[in-house]
Amino acid sequence: MAQFFQTAKEKIVCFVKMKHYTEPVKDYLFLCNVRSSVYVALVIAALEIWMLVAVISGAIHGDGRHDFVWVLQHTVAYIVLLLTAIVMLIYSLLYQRGKVKNKAFGEFIRIFFTIVALSFGIYISYASSDRSGQVFAFLTMIGFCLCLFVWHPVNTFLILTASFGIYLYLQNSLAPLSYSIKVNSFTAYIVFLMAGINIHHQRRVEAQKDESLEKMNAYLRNKSLVDELTTLPNLSYFQKTTMEILQNEQTDISSFRFVFLDVENFKNYNEKYGFRAGNNFLRTIGQIVRDSFTGDIVARFSDDHFIAFAAADGLSEKIERTKNRIREVENSIQLGLKAGVYTPTERLTAPSIALDHARYACDSIKKHFETDIAEYSADMDGEFNRKQYIINNIDTAVEKGYIQVYYQPVVWAENSKLCGAEALARWLDPEFGFLPPASFVPILEEYHLIHKLDMYVMEEVCKNLHDAHEAGEVIIPTSINFSRLDFELSDPVRELNRCIGQYGISKDDIHVEVTESALLDSDGKLKKALADFRAQGFSLWLDDFGSGYSGLNVLKDFNFDMMKIDMKFLSKFSENQKTQPILSGVVSIAQNIGMQTLTEGVETPEMREFLRSIGCERLQGYLFGKPMTKEELRAKIRAGEYDTSELVNGKKD
Repeated sequence: MAQFFQTAKEKIVCFVKMKHYTEPVKDYLFLCNVRSSVYVALVIAALEIWMLVAVISGAIHGDGRHDFVWVLQHTVAYIVLLLTAIVMLIYSLLYQRGKVKNKAFGEFIRIFFTIVALSFGIYISYASSDRSGQVFAFLTMIGFCLCLFVWHPVNTFLILTASFGIYLYLQNSLAPLSYSIKVNSFTAYIVFLMAGINIHHQRRVEAQKDESLEKMNAYLRNKSLVDELTTLPNLSYFQKTTMEILQNEQTDISSFRFVFLDVENFKNYNEKYGFRAGNNFLRTIGQIVRDSFTGDIVARFSDDHFIAFAAADGLSEKIERTKNRIREVENSIQLGLKAGVYTPTERLTAPSIALDHARYACDSIKKHFETDIAEYSADMDGEFNRKQYIINNIDTAVEKGYIQVYYQPVVWAENSKLCGAEALARWLDPEFGFLPPASFVPILEEYHLIHKLDMYVMEEVCKNLHDAHEAGEVIIPTSINFSRLDFELSDPVRELNRCIGQYGISKDDIHVEVTESALLDSDGKLKKALADFRAQGFSLWLDDFGSGYSGLNVLKDFNFDMMKIDMKFLSKFSENQKTQPILSGVVSIAQNIGMQTLTEGVETPEMREFLRSIGCERLQGYLFGKPMTKEELRAKIRAGEYDTSELVNGKKD
């Protein structure tokens, strides 16, 4: 009960004392009154001009209804109210247009107008010669002043009580008030009081809603510009602010640098202490960056990456100070700091592009332990532009046939007869010329575009097999490479089955290759896809076996038909005495678990003979042919360079 009374008391105090209202609420209510003032002033001015015309016209035409004193008094009253309305109108219009900002003067004008208007209503009603209609002027002014303006309820009560009291007192002096007039007056008083309070309540609620909305918008605006974890500015704020600085003609852009900071080995910190501790440490790093780059614009880019727009003078010292302070805070894990730096060359340089350059420079020294800072150079610019070109033009390259499928022969180790081929992509670009796979495949994987390439190669291989079958040429079983990302970004099982059905080829002519590295971090989706391939009759090949660190685990956890032994095993074949026994052991393991073997990178007859002697079934390498177009491969077959006697021919028309 005590709580109830306390709450009620607080509400009454808030109701009575306007000082409890926030400034935004007061501003909203004031603006409502300014807007109402325009309409009230216009209506009042129009009415008073009309009344002046009527009174003066009556006096001129001498209708005899009013004497000179009455005409003079009413004319003065109309003019005073008219002038007051005009003053209020002028102030309100100027305030809305931002020409006047003095609110106290505006409140004074509104109060003064109210006093004049109510006095006018009381006087006109009191001096009216028409007793039956004398109350209407008074009630009209009450309606204008108390129902169109927003008054605090206490002020409404005081103004209304005083106005009705004076009016009734004066009317009673003319003639004693009847019971019905008293009752009707009290009823009108209650109606106007409730109307005024209701208007105030509605406007106050609207003001508070508007204030809440503005607070929410301010919160969202702030959140959209601030990194929630570190409270540093975020990328959006960074780009907006740096763009404004760059475009300022007074800025010497050559004296500023875009800096990309990468905290090395932060993953190890998370693994040791957990993600919650990692987030706390990121906050600490954010504060270190803020302190080290005092006076510069800093932000969190993402993860453990931070960015800065800093003066060139003393930049190396700031980066070094940041690195040292991070190591002071955490010395149990060898954390490092790499920095990429880019100097803007044009005033209209987009901050996003500048940051890409700085990040590219930073990435270029990730594996250079002796180097912590790299500046974006002309050589990097060429590499960067080629990278951006690849990203932006993969769709065009596929559509216009700049991507071509090359085939590298695979032969039987026993007799060197052709037994298949591996499909490999080559990019023949009109601008950059021949692009080897190493220059575009890693980029497409990094930006999750590799599936566009692999799905195109798959489609072309199936189409070429169909064409060979229709032409009655030798059918060369072909292996197709799939990346781990292919299984995340597309559905290779469905797509390959679609191609098989569309081109009417045999599943025996397609081998599915998946690299060993793709299986190291494989998820359930990839495992299911590989199981589906096997269940549907496709031959699964494990590519690049031995290139990773978990080869034996892969053999234990997955079922493959073919093991492709990575060419690195043949490196320094004649010099390294460990090579041959290791290769022999790998082939033996494969045979013991029911897998066939194919060794890549065979370049000499000595290698071929050794691999044949240890039981490796298939061979691939420059000794038997480099990757070539399908036309080159067909030409070599027709010239008798490859024995295809163990391959089948397509049907002949």
